[in-house]
Formats: sequence, structure tokens, C-alpha cells
Amino acid sequence: MPNPLPSSSLPAAVRAYFGLTQAELGQYLGVQREQVAFVEAGRRPFSMAAERRLRPLGLLLPESRAGGPPAPVAVAGQPVAPADAAEVAALRKRLRRCQFLMGELRWELENREIRAQALAQRQRGLAQLRAGLLPEAAEEAPLPAEAERIQRWLNQLATDTRPEPARPEAHGLQVARLRGLAAEAQSLEELLAMTVKATG
Repeated sequence: MPNPLPSSSLPAAVRAYFGLTQAELGQYLGVQREQVAFVEAGRRPFSMAAERRLRPLGLLLPESRAGGPPAPVAVAGQPVAPADAAEVAALRKRLRRCQFLMGELRWELENREIRAQALAQRQRGLAQLRAGLLPEAAEEAPLPAEAERIQRWLNQLATDTRPEPARPEAHGLQVARLRGLAAEAQSLEELLAMTVKATG
């Protein structure tokens, strides 16, 4: 098993790969955001407990980020080392996985936006129904029994129109993950293109 990155750089690599904020990583590790910042800046180490929690995250990183052999890097005028069929297959498998996860995240984000628009439309409609069916002007008001029936119906509509609990951090995390996956997919595509060219 390759050794992970030094403690001062592993949290930054984990955050960059998984699209986490310092506060989110700190919450997982059981430390404050400032502690993560201090460790990333090389000013102090994590506690033993935080290090134990960090290690499994480091092992989830690709080898090039977790201390293993780095991925080939294209340098102007320098060919990429030929890769065997297994390496190419592994790159293509990871690219397909990235593309699948990107599709899922895009679907979730699009559906969240659709739900938000539908909710806003329902809320506007409910306000209009209240104003139209239960007018304040006494001469236009329905009979008491009818007004009570309408009020019960409107109350049920209001119950069914409650917005989902606001979770802006969840939306932000999904956007960050999508960007990270898109960047990884682009790198994999470029690496595959260079590998095929070098072996062709």
C-alpha cells in the first residue's frame, strides 16, 4: 500500500478531490475548520484521532494523489510513456464512471430546479386562490358553511405546498462535485488521447 501524502497536504488533496470545504472536512474529522486550515498551511498537525479518520479518505484518492506513482503528465515535446491494455482499460472505466456520476448529478440539480419552480408557482396560485375565494369584501364573501369548506381545502393545499427544508450547502456540494468530476473526466480524456497516440 503506498504511503499517503504528508499530513499537511493530504487534507487539501482530499478536499480538492471530493469537493469539500474546510468546514465539511473538519466536521467529518471532528475538528474545527480553523484546525484544517492550520494543518493545510503546515502550522500544526492533526490529533491522532483526526489522523485516523483522515487516513481512509486518503486511501480513496487515486494513487497519483495519495502518494502512489503519479499519472503521466504531458510536457511539450515529450511523449507519454506507452501504457499497456490494462492501464488503458482502467482509464476508460474510470472515465465512464465519472460520466455516469456527472449524469446523475446533473439530473438531481435539474430536478431540484424544476421542483423549486413548481413550488413557487403553487405558492403564487395559493395566494391567488385565497384572495379570490375568500375575498375580504363582505358582500362578496361566501356563506359561512361554504367559507369553512373552502378554508379547509386551502389549508390542505398550504400543507401540501410546504417548501423542502432549505439546504444550500447540499446544493453547493453537488455543484462542487460536478465541477470536480468534469475536471477529472477532461483530464482522463486528454490522457487517453495521448496514450492512444503514443501506442498507436
